Amino acid sequence: MKYFATLLIISLSLQSIDAQEVKFNIRDFVLTGTAASAGGEGVVLTENQFWQGGAMWYKDDIDLTKPFNMEMEIYFGCSDAGADGIVFILHPELSTGFRGEGMGFGGLYPSFGVEMDTYENFHLSDPYFDHVALMAHGSLRHPFGLTDPVALDPNRKNIEDCDYHKVSVDWTPSSNIFRFYFDRKLRVEEKVDLVGDLFDGNPFVYWGFGSATGGKRNKHMVKLEKLEFTENVTLKFKDKEALLKGDAYTLRKLEFASGSTRLPESAKPELDKLIQFFKQFPGHSIILDGFTDSSGSESSNLRLSKLRVESIAEYLKSKGIPESKLFYYGNGEANPIDTNETEEGRMNNRRVEVRMRIIKV
Repeated sequence: MKYFATLLIISLSLQSIDAQEVKFNIRDFVLTGTAASAGGEGVVLTENQFWQGGAMWYKDDIDLTKPFNMEMEIYFGCSDAGADGIVFILHPELSTGFRGEGMGFGGLYPSFGVEMDTYENFHLSDPYFDHVALMAHGSLRHPFGLTDPVALDPNRKNIEDCDYHKVSVDWTPSSNIFRFYFDRKLRVEEKVDLVGDLFDGNPFVYWGFGSATGGKRNKHMVKLEKLEFTENVTLKFKDKEALLKGDAYTLRKLEFASGSTRLPESAKPELDKLIQFFKQFPGHSIILDGFTDSSGSESSNLRLSKLRVESIAEYLKSKGIPESKLFYYGNGEANPIDTNETEEGRMNNRRVEVRMRIIKV
């Protein structure tokens, strides 16, 4: 394995009118394992010690239905005797995989990884040269990779040369093409359906970097300079914190047709995000409260709100949430949060609130 210090200076941009430059600081990242702040916007993923494993994750997920382009400068060190490497990771949860040869990616399911590996593990069918490969579902075994490993630099087997290297990844969802460039040369171009095949239709994933040491070691560091990407507009980090405290989360994408109790398709992606979050906390129960505006009779509003919230509960059950964990109530026009004298106010009053609580029977 090779001793090296790794510094990544990363510029991310999404080729989409929806992409916006994100103002960030180190508090916007969730650090797991041995990852720790290095001061400023830098992160140490592993120290130069044996059997370390760390990862850094941006706190909110991104939308893979939008394109992105990420450009990095990576310093791979000076020695050809350290370990283990770095993986750029997409994963639906904020978690770190196995350390050592897993580089924080091992065992994560479902997942997508861009493995930048500078150590040869024979049992993984690693080539003798420093390589890159697209991998899936936390496996670093090349016979099961999405692509065969290719040299990071086609002109030499070792890229630990005490210098920085330009690295970029490019995702085009309209064609499902993923590209990887090293020192401005295209090294990997592969058609892969990230959303449909790897993430089972879920376009919302977290992004981050994982690294690890094992029986050999080095120090891995990351420094971010610029972020531009399309975030998922629902269920942000602050929403998850609020739900875990028992506070209400109001569904943002829920707009029933006038007089209808049929769950609109537009609401399902947001509900899927909530379901994914709920399943991480099986000890909690889910409370749904439906409300209407004051249009119509009080009795009809009460019935309408109850039937609408029931349709949401049925969807949650169809996705694996136990019925015993669901409590739902129709409240009609009670508890308005805005005036019913304007259309905007009435829209705000037509809502469904979600809470998570530990209910002891």
